[in-house]
Amino acid sequence: MKKDGLGKFYSDFTGEERFRLHLEALYRGDEAEVRRLVESCLRETYLKNEADFADRFTASREIVNVLCSALAPLLAELRTIESFRVFLTYVLNVYINKVNKVVVAYLDGYQVGSKRAWEAAGKMGDPPGWKERKGGDEEDKESQRLEKAMGEVVGPLGERERELLEEALTMWTAFAHFCTEELLLQPEKLVKVWFEPMLPEIDRLKDLSASTELNPEILEEYKALFKEMWTEVVGAD
Repeated sequence: MKKDGLGKFYSDFTGEERFRLHLEALYRGDEAEVRRLVESCLRETYLKNEADFADRFTASREIVNVLCSALAPLLAELRTIESFRVFLTYVLNVYINKVNKVVVAYLDGYQVGSKRAWEAAGKMGDPPGWKERKGGDEEDKESQRLEKAMGEVVGPLGERERELLEEALTMWTAFAHFCTEELLLQPEKLVKVWFEPMLPEIDRLKDLSASTELNPEILEEYKALFKEMWTEVVGAD
């Protein structure tokens, strides 16, 4: 570290300021800045860095690890159910269309065959119980029956998908609030520093958030949980 210029001010940072600057430098990948911040940190003993810095550093890593450990299985199940629901809906729609065509072909063939058989027997008029089929009536009934059955299969998947999305998004929103209000840092920066592979999944989660309403009570519970985890390591301000 240079002893002139801005370098002389690095030792004046508080532990809290140094923590935020250190995370920002890690986020940017600025190794030189990371080294300057660590080397200039005041030492309370000869064995460790200043507690205000070191405790925050440790607590931020632990909280992100807890967050990602909780989010990962939720997001994995969400992706699996979403993919299966979309695939199942497609397959069932193809099946319904094919069944409708079969029903139409059968009914048309039945009417034509019965009419010809009646005429071949020398009978006049229509066969007993025969009535002209109104196009679409039977098809509509069969379609409604199959669509109802499809809803009974796909519906629970959609409900579970909504539950998972609400839980995951509530957890992330609480974490984001904690980061911006307590740490004065963007949540994505902490995730990138401590658990970067989760960023694409979190970005995808945020993209799905527009149509999801959060439960205010559960949101407050998660906020309190993150605050408690932070306080246990860092202490109350």
